[in-house]
Amino acid sequence: MWLRLGLLAAGMFVIGLLAGCTSQFVTPYDLNNLCFDYQMVSDSDNGSYIIITKHLVSQSDVNIPDEISGVPVRGIAPSVFAEEEMLHSVTFGSEMKSIGANAFGNCPALTSVTFSVSASDMCIGEYAFTNCTALTAVEIPAGVTSVGRGAFYGCKALKDITVADMLSDIGGRAFAGTPWLKSAAKKDKFVTVGDGVLIAYTDDKVDVKIPGGVKHISGAFAGNTTVKNIKLHKKVRSIGDMAFKGCEALETVTIPDGLQSVGSDAFYGCTNLKWVILKDKVTSIGENAFTYCGAAIYVNQGSAAEAYCIKHQIAYCIM
Repeated sequence: MWLRLGLLAAGMFVIGLLAGCTSQFVTPYDLNNLCFDYQMVSDSDNGSYIIITKHLVSQSDVNIPDEISGVPVRGIAPSVFAEEEMLHSVTFGSEMKSIGANAFGNCPALTSVTFSVSASDMCIGEYAFTNCTALTAVEIPAGVTSVGRGAFYGCKALKDITVADMLSDIGGRAFAGTPWLKSAAKKDKFVTVGDGVLIAYTDDKVDVKIPGGVKHISGAFAGNTTVKNIKLHKKVRSIGDMAFKGCEALETVTIPDGLQSVGSDAFYGCTNLKWVILKDKVTSIGENAFTYCGAAIYVNQGSAAEAYCIKHQIAYCIM
């Protein structure tokens, strides 16, 4: 199921990256016998740049160049290197800004990933390295601002993960199924990384109070069928991707006034949730945030939350 969702996101990646742009496919690029097909893209905001669209020659070590013919390489399209059995290492160029969904998924021999990122807004796509079962260590540098859902899901040898302190956008189950997460959960029932992102909760309490150091919640309670009542700390600013997905026993969530966003699938399948109060500071709500959710949703008239409910035909109440 996870891989299927990642592949569905692939098309969305290309559409989003190329919106408002002109592009052209060009001849394969050969760098020391390493061949790529790529696409040249131009837009008014970022000028010209290159997206690698196909890997033509199987190699054990892949070095993504900073540029091709003087044009910066800034993206890798979805699934380009997926299921490459020979691939042992990959090094990204300093201009890289986006790694597409499932770009390196299911590469069983991949042991080394090196980010030489100077760009300040690099995104690691959904399931980008899912099931890379030989990968043992990953350092996510400060240049990375977003890690997609399930990015390192199922990396069964991944024991060492370093996340930049300022990273706040981490998709649900980004590190699920890794020894690193299992080890971290033994030390603390609330596992946080980056800028106060809660990515896992492993206790079995019915009533949960989120600690003060948490600013963002991402997939931490997904699939939890025990918790009934959750009180978020006043510092929580986002209920992220898959935060409470499938929490069938969940009845109440106390949401702070300062909450700014609700991620995709955040309350998906919370069939027993009684209510959700979304105040004016909530300006962003993701897809399927309240699908199959039994909650009465309270919003202010004229708010972004009301507009979301109207657009998605979700019943709501005016506070």
